[in-house]
Amino acid sequence: MVLPKATISEIIGLLEAVNDAGGVEDAARLAADFDLELDEILPSIDGAELLGFVIVSDGNIELTGEAKRLLDAGIQERKKIIRDKVARVPIIKELTEKLLESGECRMSKEDVLKFIQKRIAAADVEDYFKIIINWTRHAGLIGYDSDSEEIYLMCRV
Repeated sequence: MVLPKATISEIIGLLEAVNDAGGVEDAARLAADFDLELDEILPSIDGAELLGFVIVSDGNIELTGEAKRLLDAGIQERKKIIRDKVARVPIIKELTEKLLESGECRMSKEDVLKFIQKRIAAADVEDYFKIIINWTRHAGLIGYDSDSEEIYLMCRV
């Protein structure tokens, strides 16, 4: 699965909405409840599924035990759960390994964009860069310094 263009906050919002509906909700109904088209919430659904927080079957979104644990957790435990899930996403895992291999644990934005372009055949590489930064910042894995236009490891994985 290509990395969905949904922020971690959007994914958590989706999980909360499904939880409010009793843990299982029809995707089309959920979209309608938010006055959105189904394709507008699909990236959040795909992101939640990629992270293992939902199972999607026959148009229904069902929370996993991990999602329920996340929603019941305090801030620190939520960060740990998200960090563990995000660190396993293949493109993020590969990027983290690349950072670890470099002596300084840093990469230029330009090099990261090239890295993404080689793995995701898409014209909107900048959008994927922003999503990767959103996910990894939220998880406490990778930070971004906009002044130097460099990413860096925030913690050892």
